[in-house]
Amino acid sequence: MNIDDTLLTELLSALGAHLERNNCPITIIVVGGASLTAYGLIDRTTKDVNVIARVEIVDGEKRLVRATPFPSAFVEAVSRVSRDYNLQSDWLNAVIDKQWEFGLPPDFEEDISWNSFGVLNVGFVGRSGLIPLKLFAAIDQGPTSKHWQDLLALEPTQVEINKAADWVRSQDIGTEFKTFDGQAIEQLRTDLAKHKPNR
Repeated sequence: MNIDDTLLTELLSALGAHLERNNCPITIIVVGGASLTAYGLIDRTTKDVNVIARVEIVDGEKRLVRATPFPSAFVEAVSRVSRDYNLQSDWLNAVIDKQWEFGLPPDFEEDISWNSFGVLNVGFVGRSGLIPLKLFAAIDQGPTSKHWQDLLALEPTQVEINKAADWVRSQDIGTEFKTFDGQAIEQLRTDLAKHKPNR
């Protein structure tokens, strides 16, 4: 099932209701297509909700931590929503959580938009995190990928592209990757000029 902005709200509301019944408050940080959908930046639907982090109280302060492992009550609630809406079991997943091993983009927390669905608090990552993550994925999958189209929809400025490119280069030090990286960034600039000629 493809998830649009209306269904996304319905699914997260249902998830929040299940969590409330099980007294399992949780705060998650979402990236990818679901975040773009929540911001109304893309028309396309998304197939899943990508969770990159959670917020926990550490030494009396709120801090971002890796998304996994999810609390068992959260896993059960996600499964219940999956059954109720006939979704794939991984409609909400933490595959992107692996990014913690290499580091999150700088200013990742700068423009997170917060929404509450009962005891479920969801932070949707904004431009500061989406642009570098999407650029990394787009370079890996190329100009025909959804990530490339998402980047065009975000319409990053030259400053944002340069900053994102610096972070992407820090993720893979291979010479071949850096060459492809440079080619892809130039292609992105060209495509952006076509996408919005007056930028």
